[in-house]
Amino acid sequence: MTYHSDFLGLFYKIVSKATRSVDSQKRTVGLWRACEKNEYVSRCVNLPLSVDDKTMATRAFITICCILAPLSAISILLIMFVNENIKKHMALLAKVLAIASAISGIIGVGVGISIVVDTIKISNATMGLSCILAITALALNLAGAVITFFIK
Repeated sequence: MTYHSDFLGLFYKIVSKATRSVDSQKRTVGLWRACEKNEYVSRCVNLPLSVDDKTMATRAFITICCILAPLSAISILLIMFVNENIKKHMALLAKVLAIASAISGIIGVGVGISIVVDTIKISNATMGLSCILAITALALNLAGAVITFFIK
């Protein structure tokens, strides 16, 4: 269980993050962890499992998106290897998974960026590279959802 939660923590650190620098200290807050770094020491703590509603919603929708997107990709790849009778059902499954993944990604990234914008308004923070990566991943997810409609 520890490996699983550490992996998710590392993975979701990429999703939504705001960075604030004060003097020589740099504070970074993500969905699952908060880190503080100065010239010599870097320290990270896990955020509590129960936090504000926006963070919980972002965690939930991003998790759903990260589960459905690979399932959709796997189902698309499996279409090449199944017989003709099953292809139609597999294509429908791939489309449903891709659309569900895109919708949950839109909601998750939208709410996550909203959290970052709220943080920027309150403090002297900046949007991290992870927000740009999340938007890029969402664009690729949407492109994948559109491409699934070309599967016959």
